Amino acid sequence: MSDKQEQVIIVKNQTNFGLWGVIVGFVGIFVFSIVLSPLAFILGLVGILNGKIVSGIFAILFAILGLITSPIVMGILGLGALIAIPGLY
Repeated sequence: MSDKQEQVIIVKNQTNFGLWGVIVGFVGIFVFSIVLSPLAFILGLVGILNGKIVSGIFAILFAILGLITSPIVMGILGLGALIAIPGLY
């Protein structure tokens, strides 16, 4: 009889939250940004904490860009009133 040793293989399956943040942030630039942009920001932070620094930074940048281009945020800040300024357009 041969001696067989047991081998334990541990597979580390780690979700790339930074990549998901980039995807959600990019979609949040165009649609439903008031919800998707904060979600992308959170996913970006979790991605940075998990070591996915580049994708986490891009997720945060897309989240900020999504909030800046959000019509709801523009309305809250009163940026729509810029159209009413004579001579601006």
